[in-house]
Amino acid sequence: MLSVAEARERALAEFTPLPSERVAVQQARGRVLARGADALEDNPPFDNSAMDGYAVLAADLVDASSDSPVSLRVIDNIPAGKAPTVQIKRGCAARIMTGAMIPPGADAVVMIESTETDGGNVRILQSAKPGSHIRRKGESVRAGDRVLEPGTLISPAECAMLAALNIAHAEVYRKPRAAVLSTGDELTDLGAPLKPGKIRDSNRYGLWAQIEEAGGTPIDLGIASDDAEEVEKKIRAGMEKADLLITSGGVSVGDHDIVKEALLRLGELHFWRVAMKPGKPQAFGRILGKPVFALPGNPVSSMVVFELFARPALLKMGGRRRLFRRTVRAAMSQAVRPDASGRVNYMRVALTETNGRLCAELTGAQGSGILRSLIGANGLAVVDKGGVNAGAELDVLLIGEI
Repeated sequence: MLSVAEARERALAEFTPLPSERVAVQQARGRVLARGADALEDNPPFDNSAMDGYAVLAADLVDASSDSPVSLRVIDNIPAGKAPTVQIKRGCAARIMTGAMIPPGADAVVMIESTETDGGNVRILQSAKPGSHIRRKGESVRAGDRVLEPGTLISPAECAMLAALNIAHAEVYRKPRAAVLSTGDELTDLGAPLKPGKIRDSNRYGLWAQIEEAGGTPIDLGIASDDAEEVEKKIRAGMEKADLLITSGGVSVGDHDIVKEALLRLGELHFWRVAMKPGKPQAFGRILGKPVFALPGNPVSSMVVFELFARPALLKMGGRRRLFRRTVRAAMSQAVRPDASGRVNYMRVALTETNGRLCAELTGAQGSGILRSLIGANGLAVVDKGGVNAGAELDVLLIGEI
């Protein structure tokens, strides 16, 4: 059996970022820049007021105070979006709104709270220093600056910055298209009667959501029965539209595990067994020139294997640089016995913080078919083959909010 690290390294070596495409800034969140963004203009484009108040000459207010206010003649009213029409000279001021252009001659702004109106004049109740409450042209970004580097993950802040720079479209890596196929005669889709011996197909829906969470676009191939020709037909159809294939079920050693048979006819597989629990029976390979992850059929195994292998692959295809979940240290609230098979156990836990220390508690029974163990889990505790004592600290992969 390969270790998780060995298997993941082999798989990820087969992936590179997809070609780029141009998308509108409104659709850029969560995507990765394939080309850096340079400023086309200064931001702000002119000196402007950071406050509602009065644009003044600081030299007029050297001795201003609430006990000895300085009276200035108001010669203009400058709202945001309107260019000033006069120059501020000694003894004069202009009413100004937040974001409005600083008029020529003025070198400071006094907040409205520090003034009193007096007909056509304003009394200033405090002194001001040159530059007070003025946002300078280009203080955020200057024209020609490299603002965003290639590889930047676009968050709402980057969307706002692109718009501020008059960049309406961003060059980003294309989202990976992942075809999803469930296999097995026992599977019944949603809404159909549940006949004896049948189970609901939950894997496809969980994988669909995991693909979207990893920045991919799912392509639903439905359910294939335990028939090699049908499996191959669905795979061929899916791979015409997809960048990779993700299947669940049919990769163990049973008589009806025909997915590996179909995959081998269409390409090659690189590994079968990984020293992990749940999820030992799995395969990775390349068929029809594209990668494929063949995941176990048990629902917990399917989602955990996706988390460890397919998720970082999708992130890499989408141009992401950080491929793996953050790992924290936490104390296990329960003991876990050694694993006789020598596999690393990825146990579903609920992480809580008490007095600055993280504690990990199992979410219930941990069988590979107990999907409920993932409900409420925000971490996967990495328990090595030697087990762990209650209270001992170990690594936990964060898969949710603490």
